Amino acid sequence: MIYITGDTHNEIDVSNISARAMRTCCHTQGVDYKEIRYLVVLGDFGLPWYDCPVDEDGIHPRNGTDRYLLKWYDDKPFTVLALMGNHDNYDMIQRLPQVEMFGSTALKLSKNVFYLKRGEIYIIEGKSFLVLGGAASTDKAIRIPHVSWWEQEEWSAGEIKRFFDRLEKGGRTFDYVLSHTGPSAGIQCIENLDGLMPDPTVKLNDEVNSRVSYKKWFFGHWHSDWGYENFARSAYVPLYHKGIVV
Repeated sequence: MIYITGDTHNEIDVSNISARAMRTCCHTQGVDYKEIRYLVVLGDFGLPWYDCPVDEDGIHPRNGTDRYLLKWYDDKPFTVLALMGNHDNYDMIQRLPQVEMFGSTALKLSKNVFYLKRGEIYIIEGKSFLVLGGAASTDKAIRIPHVSWWEQEEWSAGEIKRFFDRLEKGGRTFDYVLSHTGPSAGIQCIENLDGLMPDPTVKLNDEVNSRVSYKKWFFGHWHSDWGYENFARSAYVPLYHKGIVV
């Protein structure tokens, strides 16, 4: 069973993925919390955030928050799969070792925590997932490059080309799409787009949305659980503190 939820932001109080919160969401959907095998965080996972060098023994967070959270996740009975958001340390993420997972490759943070790469297709428990990610930070003007903001939050032109080339060669039908910010059609369910800063990642998601077919599109970023209450009738499911089981 796969549990999908929203941003966690490297916080000690990870209330949306506490055992109590997850049990409540599972009970609402008529499933058993103990059957969760994978937890998906839809970007802004925020771990690692500080100096996390890689050596032969793996990742050793030097900051207390990183160290506490990594142990917290590694002690869980399920595997944690994070997307890349806009409040993530891309310099650290890009240094993580690649491992083969779910018919593609992922980035390994610890024995139990992995990053799914954007632009990849994964088969998890027999379900196909198209993984996107990233978003433009509206507050980047007050952030510090490579300290609290990373330009890699937006897809590069080369990354976009390689992704669409791959999409042209492969199938365009998936069970689920996972992203950090959503496509316009999904965002409009929860936010008025008029006057908002244009986001190239949303435009990219719109282009993807016009080319592929899927059952549901899950996204975070907007700190909204609108999609949780409207899951059955909407193709777009924004999540934050609650979770959906698929």
